[in-house]
Amino acid sequence: MVSAGRRGWRRDRSGVVALEFALLAVPFLIVLFFIFELSLDLFEKELLDSALHQAARQIETGNAQNVTDGTTFINNYLCPDAGNFLVCSNLYINVTHFTPTSSQDYYNFTTGNPPMSNGSLDLSNYQSGTFCNAGPSEFLLISAVYVSPSVVGAFLPNVLSVLSNGSTVHATFSQVAAYSEGYPTTKSAGKVAPAC
Repeated sequence: MVSAGRRGWRRDRSGVVALEFALLAVPFLIVLFFIFELSLDLFEKELLDSALHQAARQIETGNAQNVTDGTTFINNYLCPDAGNFLVCSNLYINVTHFTPTSSQDYYNFTTGNPPMSNGSLDLSNYQSGTFCNAGPSEFLLISAVYVSPSVVGAFLPNVLSVLSNGSTVHATFSQVAAYSEGYPTTKSAGKVAPAC
């Protein structure tokens, strides 16, 4: 025979809601942060793509031919087109030259991924010292990386995040392949960036 006290305990449902919330709150918050970070990623990607296309046009037309380092290019051409949403100090740029062959097309050059080395983000080729400006009539590949903090990466490593210098970050990557116009070289400010 069951005592009256035990029957009352079985019918007591006062803590069920609190227990259900405790079990569902953490997964719910992780999914919520994932949606926020995914939305932020898409927004940053659109901003970076648009700004990089406009900045690449300055190299193509020769308007940026006197730029010799990535920091100057970012501050004068890339960052102003990105608006106030991207932090300029978190932008990295790499400009390289290439010679297309009959077996390669635009798609082969613009389907890259963020630069990784041993499972970590490697920005060694994206520093200002490796900026390789274009001369007239050259093929070039312009790549940009925007690094920002990752919230979801703290809970779920490798989900919308990469490892960089021991911390989890969010890396947005964009590329533009272009052919510079046959513009005349001029010596504005006493120097012309050497072609690589």
